[in-house]
Amino acid sequence: MDKEAALHAIMLSELPQVGDKVAEHILARNRARGHSLATFFRLPEAVLRDEYELHASTIEHLAAGREDHEVRCRWLADQLDAAGGSVWMAEDRGYPARVRRRLQPPPTVLYGTGALDVLRGPTLAVLNSRTVSEHSVSASLAAVQAAAAQGFTLVGSGMKTAYRITAVASRAAAAPRVIVLDRGIFATFGARLDRDPSGFGPGRSQLDVDRTLVLSPFRLMDHASPRSGQRRDALVVALADVIVAVHARAGGGMERVCLEALDRGQSVLSWYGENAGLVAAGATPIAEADLQALPRFLQRSA
Repeated sequence: MDKEAALHAIMLSELPQVGDKVAEHILARNRARGHSLATFFRLPEAVLRDEYELHASTIEHLAAGREDHEVRCRWLADQLDAAGGSVWMAEDRGYPARVRRRLQPPPTVLYGTGALDVLRGPTLAVLNSRTVSEHSVSASLAAVQAAAAQGFTLVGSGMKTAYRITAVASRAAAAPRVIVLDRGIFATFGARLDRDPSGFGPGRSQLDVDRTLVLSPFRLMDHASPRSGQRRDALVVALADVIVAVHARAGGGMERVCLEALDRGQSVLSWYGENAGLVAAGATPIAEADLQALPRFLQRSA
């Protein structure tokens, strides 16, 4: 993506009251009218109100603060580029095809840093609900080690204990990883994107940019909120070709994203069939021995 396209993607992402659904609405209106994003940001207030039907605060931001918005976003774009980060819109070549195919709508703008090549092979996520037990830790480690040995890229996060187990174990196994953030890239890293976000404590290790891809669907400086975890979990699952549900509490968020994955035709494995709701919906019960043949669970059509 060239600098001006990156700027316009950031300008869209940073608009108030504009999430993925509204952003897709804006892009759809642009396509219908033959407008580029550059044209959209120059449209008069009446068109934004009557034709695009945007929130009043969004219109006010564009009408009264258009120049300030562009200046701020150009500064953000320069900082991201200087730090080695990237930004993609859903139609861009670098945007993960799995996400575009599996989420409706997909995140309109994704930020990232690291190695896109880790998404070329099969991917696997290990999921646990918030409460982590000794049983779930040992099961997660077994799943990560088996997946790493069989050439899978491990998908997880670095901002929640249940995910950190996977992230740290996959790093120890020198496996390729995708780390999905629950906040903006700059809110996670600061100005330097060189520290592993899955580490513990202030002395975090160097980010292995050759084996790790970090992704965020959030505005660059956004901090985590009570709802950001849901968006993160949906993206983790969309990136995974195989999902191992070690502990998905009945009625909880992890069960919900697994059910959504099953509806899309993704492969969801239930550790010893412990979540009856997932098994009833089509998840495959597995035992530890099944971890030695993970490629057979890949769904080519999902």
